[in-house]
Amino acid sequence: MNIIDVGHKYELLSIDGKCKQVLQFVKRQGLRYPGNTSSYPGTTLQDVIHCLLNRVRYLQNQIPCVENEVIIYNLQTCLLMLEQRAAKRRHMELNIETLEQLEVKLLCPKCGHTTCHCP
Repeated sequence: MNIIDVGHKYELLSIDGKCKQVLQFVKRQGLRYPGNTSSYPGTTLQDVIHCLLNRVRYLQNQIPCVENEVIIYNLQTCLLMLEQRAAKRRHMELNIETLEQLEVKLLCPKCGHTTCHCP
């Protein structure tokens, strides 16, 4: 991994090819984003975790193992904590009963969260 912009943009290892693999998180400016002196579009940790969950489930279907089940649970827990943090910052409740419920909730295309104030 090569850090292009700390906390926001990374060049990842590219296996079996020479094309660059770039992971870019959304970067915003303003009072809620201290230290950011520029902005650009990108993805969220939640969306990346959704990708990772899909990938590990795919691998689990290929060659099942207990490690994959633990990885899935931990990724689901990470997703829960990110959404809980976002709901708390917005003074909202995160209403889910299972970790699997959080995975199927749609992410808001404006803010990237499952619980939001966006119109």
